[in-house]
Amino acid sequence: MNKAANENTDPADNSRAEHAQRVAALVTAEAVGEEWKKRHHMTLTFFLAGARSSHEEEHHAWQLDEWRKRIVDCLEADANAELAALQEQLQGWILGELRCRDTALDSLLRAYSPPEPRREAP
Repeated sequence: MNKAANENTDPADNSRAEHAQRVAALVTAEAVGEEWKKRHHMTLTFFLAGARSSHEEEHHAWQLDEWRKRIVDCLEADANAELAALQEQLQGWILGELRCRDTALDSLLRAYSPPEPRREAP
């Protein structure tokens, strides 16, 4: 990326992109485990629906179920390139919601707070 592009970048866009990437990586890594059922599926369904309607929730629940099936298939087939593409797809969905709703970042951070920085021993 060139310097002019960096100067024109909105810090809020960088923050949204960073959090979308972090959450997408976490959810992708835990898509096969129990965390998917216990936490990720419903949390992301509600986040992506943005409290707009039950139809939106149903749509995103179905979309996430299909996404997860593809993740499982990729892991079984050791298809790393497709796995990376699926993670980017989820990141795009999250980022899209972050861009269209002012309160979305706060909502995402409540659901997926950033990890605490590690403290080094003195």
